Amino acid sequence: CDCPNAMSPDIQMFQHGFFPASFNRLKTVFTFGVLDDFLLDNLECGTSAMNYYSKLRRMTSSMFPHLVP
Repeated sequence: CDCPNAMSPDIQMFQHGFFPASFNRLKTVFTFGVLDDFLLDNLECGTSAMNYYSKLRRMTSSMFPHLVP
């Protein structure tokens, strides 16, 4: 929201359950749910961030994960 009395965009993202990848240019966000899931995978299985990213790509498109942006 760009209303005159609106909070900053990053605060608005937090209120809606999103964590921005960058605070300067809000373009990519993660849900708190996916961050919690990564934390659990990392703590229990030792999953690296790159392996978790690959898992998300495969879950998004199991046939063509290389086409997921």
